[in-house]
Amino acid sequence: MKRFRFRLESIRNLRDVAERKAREGFGMAQQQVLIAQQAVEAAEVRRSELNAAISSARTGSFRPSEQVSGLAALGQADREVAETGRKLGEVEKARDLAREGWLTARRALQVMQKLEERARLAHREARDKAEQTLLDEIASMTLARLGPLA
Repeated sequence: MKRFRFRLESIRNLRDVAERKAREGFGMAQQQVLIAQQAVEAAEVRRSELNAAISSARTGSFRPSEQVSGLAALGQADREVAETGRKLGEVEKARDLAREGWLTARRALQVMQKLEERARLAHREARDKAEQTLLDEIASMTLARLGPLA
């Protein structure tokens, strides 16, 4: 019997490459989310430190110029937190899209793998049946030569 050959192997290979690329893209998107989360946390820490510095400066004598510059810096820190939060949202959306693309590519690859598995099983069953037929023929020819065993 002929050796097994999966006729859709080139398509399976293409889908395997596409799945690997999509998985790598998802991994990179996940890294970007982690970086964006760290940026948000860092901005929030800077804002809280600035808040603490402004609060400690208020305990002394009132200096309007320090108050104005402190409030301006606090406003800038608030804008920075908002901007990093917005970027985090965008990166999370990109990650979700990359994840969906990876899952789609993975499902397509799994379909091809199941087709190959079924084709291998059908080939194995056909090979086993041909082998059994051959063994039956050999046994019947041997029995015909030797005659009945009684």
